[in-house]
Amino acid sequence: MSKIITQPEETKTGFTDALIICAGEMTPSEIQNALENNKFTWQSMHFNTFLSKELDLENVGTAIIDTESTNGFLDAEQMLEIIEMLDNKNIPTVLYGNTGNINTGYFKMLNIIEKQSVNQIISVIKISNIYRKRIVELENQKSIAAQNNHAQQLENQLKMAGAVQKDFLPQDLPNSDKFKWAVTFMPADWVSGDIYDITRIDEKHIGFYLADAVGHSMPAALLTMFLKQSIQMRQTTGNAYKIFSPLEVIQNLNQKMFSQHLKGCQFATCCYFLLNTETLMLEYCRAGHPYPILINGTNAPTPLQTTGSLLGIFEDAQFEQGSVQLQSGDKLIVYSDGAEPFMGTKLNKEALHFETEFKSFTTLPVKQLVSKFETLVKQSAEMEEKDDISLIALEIQ
Repeated sequence: MSKIITQPEETKTGFTDALIICAGEMTPSEIQNALENNKFTWQSMHFNTFLSKELDLENVGTAIIDTESTNGFLDAEQMLEIIEMLDNKNIPTVLYGNTGNINTGYFKMLNIIEKQSVNQIISVIKISNIYRKRIVELENQKSIAAQNNHAQQLENQLKMAGAVQKDFLPQDLPNSDKFKWAVTFMPADWVSGDIYDITRIDEKHIGFYLADAVGHSMPAALLTMFLKQSIQMRQTTGNAYKIFSPLEVIQNLNQKMFSQHLKGCQFATCCYFLLNTETLMLEYCRAGHPYPILINGTNAPTPLQTTGSLLGIFEDAQFEQGSVQLQSGDKLIVYSDGAEPFMGTKLNKEALHFETEFKSFTTLPVKQLVSKFETLVKQSAEMEEKDDISLIALEIQ
């Protein structure tokens, strides 16, 4: 436990990774343990102190508001006042615990994290604090020469933030004699609004998805961290576990996103798949995402069409689950909307058409297919406004 610090002295002499604001007399032990295990600097402050004093918050990276303090109570008006102060300072803020009926939809870079999901706080701090440190340094520079110099430093640090984000992507793909995988991840900036994962759930199932946060730069990148932590493929109870169907995964994710009440139309698209590695049955569910494409040697490319709106807009949104029996030689292509101009995918009277150049890639093994696609993107000057581009390709051997 940590006693409340009435004045954030460290913010005057150095950067504080996390500022904890609570209504009780003790810092929540699970937050303290998570921060100290990750070697973050942190301070704790009573909400009365925060509201009553003019504090220097420029050197604070992330604010964590404990909404369910053990020995105190933070009412809705006080909470919204605190969030607004932090929002005006562009400080990423985490609401830790139940927010009740409080409308938090007016604020940017705001995450709501349940009590049992304390580790999500670490993801937010890692990616936001790098950005905050560089922003603080840049704002403190007065001369144009210094600003130019620190702008370069900001770019370098954003590269670091992008590297942190890539750490959350799968490092190894579950290739085998039956399956070959290939992926590309091409952010428009140093950080991306796309996120994907390919995970072996058990001996007979592989779960994989591609999600695209609507938006750009750091807000979209922060939302991908939420998506990564919120997509639950299975649930373990004692010695048993349940594998969630694609429909359940998307429905649960939509509920979590809706409860965030994100500002600035920060919604997301997603397509989730469950592959039975023994039967080759593929089940899938999509939410506002471009249609996945199935390619085999005999038929024209086939879009896997199911209905489903963007995530996070409607609490009672309806989604549809589909399935397809894969065969030897089949290829599946899943992509974010930034890839569409280069693929040329379009539906015309239920028929799917590719651009001629991309179509020539589809007969190649998936590793070569993705490599050719990356070259096509890098050589193209067609896009004036760049978008994040991600693509997953699966081939049945």
